[in-house]
Amino acid sequence: MTTSLLECERTARSDGLAAGLARALPATPADRLAPGRYAAVPAATVPEGAEVRTHSLADREDIVFLACSGRPREERDALELADFGRHLAAVRLGVLRSVLDHVVEHLSQRTSGDEPLIRKQLIVGAIGDVMAAVERLRAQVRSQRHPAAVADVHRELDELGWRVAQHLGASGFLATSPARSLYVSALVAGTWVDREPEGEPA
Repeated sequence: MTTSLLECERTARSDGLAAGLARALPATPADRLAPGRYAAVPAATVPEGAEVRTHSLADREDIVFLACSGRPREERDALELADFGRHLAAVRLGVLRSVLDHVVEHLSQRTSGDEPLIRKQLIVGAIGDVMAAVERLRAQVRSQRHPAAVADVHRELDELGWRVAQHLGASGFLATSPARSLYVSALVAGTWVDREPEGEPA
């Protein structure tokens, strides 16, 4: 894996989930590395004639699910998969930051008592908590390489994405909402991250 974590995060934040995923993907073919029967990949990278499944929300993010052989655990490189998991976490952090940018803009335009919602103490505190969690997870992604630790980061990203989406209110549940990328990023992680890795981090 030659692409830096920071590059993955920045690409996803500026250009979207598919672009970030394309930057993060390792040279090893998905069929050899993915832990399950399908691997989420950018639609533009799929070879002609390959078997894929689609998802209505993933389609909007230019992501498809490529059929894989589902290689047995002992035939996969757990460390390479975990390393990709770290880069995928960086991509997801970039996606989350992009949606959070939208949340701040959204709350700045909505008012309560003639004051923008973004200035309300409760909102400021909630956004601050998210940013603190982002910084902590970014540090974990840099320092933790064990598969179990990587899986923990992705579980936290699932929860953090849900918290961010809630700040958009009902609009956060629309297919056209920027929060869509958070849902799809969780689907992507579900195809790549071994949620039950062997052993525990030292």
